[in-house]
Amino acid sequence: MRLFILLISLIIPGCATAVDIGTPDPTPNASTHYSPPSASGLVAVRPYPTASDVCQVIGESDLTVDYLDHTKTLVGCPSDETGAIADRQSEGGQIVDRVGDWTLLSIPN
Repeated sequence: MRLFILLISLIIPGCATAVDIGTPDPTPNASTHYSPPSASGLVAVRPYPTASDVCQVIGESDLTVDYLDHTKTLVGCPSDETGAIADRQSEGGQIVDRVGDWTLLSIPN
């Protein structure tokens, strides 16, 4: 019986630890907190360059009319996403403006 109690006392703490694994981190990554493009007056068309990316192709609005060109794609990336912005610049993108939480880049087609 003592062996059984000893085994149970060893197993139960392990179960409690397994339950705690799913507890969310109390300090989430700050770079994931930004407003949607529409909150800055921007019109998001689709993610860029793929559906899983944070950058967006930006459509025409009063804020972007001067940056639209048929030979370039206007893309907005959250300003905190410096890696995504650097990736767009490595594709030849040039920063043209910052609007709200978003950095706008003009990328040659």
